Amino acid sequence: MLPQIQNLTTYLIDLDGVVYRGETLVPGAQEFIHWLDANAKKYLFLTNNSFASETQVVNKLGRLGIKTDPSHVMGAAQAAVQSIQHRFPDASVYVVGEQPLFDLVRQHQLKVANDDWQSTNVVFVGLDRHFDYKKLTEAVLAIRRGAAFIAINRDPLLPLAGGALTAGCGTMVAAIEAGSETTPEVIGKPEPALLQEAMRKLDSKPEETVMIGDNLGVDIKAGIAANTRTMLVFSGKDTPGSLAKSTLYPDYVYADLAAVMQQIQG
Repeated sequence: MLPQIQNLTTYLIDLDGVVYRGETLVPGAQEFIHWLDANAKKYLFLTNNSFASETQVVNKLGRLGIKTDPSHVMGAAQAAVQSIQHRFPDASVYVVGEQPLFDLVRQHQLKVANDDWQSTNVVFVGLDRHFDYKKLTEAVLAIRRGAAFIAINRDPLLPLAGGALTAGCGTMVAAIEAGSETTPEVIGKPEPALLQEAMRKLDSKPEETVMIGDNLGVDIKAGIAANTRTMLVFSGKDTPGSLAKSTLYPDYVYADLAAVMQQIQG
């Protein structure tokens, strides 16, 4: 029997489309986070973003009226570096990415191999807006020599303000994949690794955890893959119409977090 949403212990929460849309809070978001805090629930905000730091996420939430701290945020970049640290201690990591990614690798006591690509144990790929032929070649050759290939996400495009698009992390991943002839291990949603790292951090089991998202093919698919409960809200990408056509079935469905709070409060 499916437990009531308020009886779960752990809540993994997507951000854009669930908590906020651009610079506007979704109805009920502030109240829902306050309820989690007041009831000593375990929770993490999860993001596939490969260059925004946990501090930047906290600052945005604070600006929108939700006070939190970095201990409640896990990005796919952080989860990926934690995974590398667990599995490849003392690794030399070739980073395709921007400065926050280099900082994150060093913070986890891992060596950056970009000045000596032949020593690479892991090629780690995030969004890199200065990606060039040299980086592409070195990453490809390092993987062909036996380095592990780990990517933050496969999102091919990155939305910008005003509806514009730019090449995303997945575009760099695809180029390196083509040259190395190697399929990467992907940490970000819809793969389960981000959720698994989150549950490891919170010391939670899948059956007591719910993944809350607005995207069937990303958030709900990731929750199903990680064996958590899943909750879809219609405040972002997906709609009742797209759910009706979907082969993915969330455990819980609500209009938004305000509707969740309405049920919790009886």
